[in-house]
Amino acid sequence: MIQDFKFAFRQLFKAPAFTVAAATVLALGIGANTAVFSLVNTLFFAPPAYAKPHEVVQLFSQDKKDPKKFRGFSYPTYLDIREQNTVFSDAMSFNLAMIGLGQKGDTRRAFAAIVSSNYFSVLGVPLAQGRAFLPEEETPGRNTAVAIVSYGYWQKHDLDPRVLGSQLLVNGRPFTIVGITPKGFVGTMQVLSPKVCGRGQACDRRAGGQFRKSLPRRAKESDIPDRSGVA
Repeated sequence: MIQDFKFAFRQLFKAPAFTVAAATVLALGIGANTAVFSLVNTLFFAPPAYAKPHEVVQLFSQDKKDPKKFRGFSYPTYLDIREQNTVFSDAMSFNLAMIGLGQKGDTRRAFAAIVSSNYFSVLGVPLAQGRAFLPEEETPGRNTAVAIVSYGYWQKHDLDPRVLGSQLLVNGRPFTIVGITPKGFVGTMQVLSPKVCGRGQACDRRAGGQFRKSLPRRAKESDIPDRSGVA
């Protein structure tokens, strides 16, 4: 076998162009397989990075004209669900948006999660540093410019504690960083990990709720309002 290896290496050295091409194809194949495995693992095998995922459901508004179609909620509708429901211990909302981070002329595109103030408490996710959003910061018209950044963002700044309280430009507007998500937290959408979390009243948002422990799941699902569908 050693003789075979020596012969193979001699042949490869005799044809360097072929060797480079073969190594490149092999590297691309390994890279592609690794990417596909990571995606499949994230989607189907890796547990969500929040507490008690079996008790959390996502809600959609069902189109009455076409029952096969579902969409997000308006902010007022979400508030109705949160305040009037008897099924969930709490309900939060979230949406994903593309934003520009950084100064004008040095702006990079990134994903941001637009969430309700109780987003982290409903998911049972403690922050690595700082605080979560306050209920009063979600009040319409309050317009408090605060943000929570990802652990990855903090790592790019060498885990500097001074990141808390610093300014972050989002679409050219300054936001004060008040918190940092824990390591490994990628939000409620497993594949797309937001760099920034901000609270807001986006017109189209997804809602999630955590079932009350005192009710059996079948009873819980039957008590969800007709305008909502469980996914």
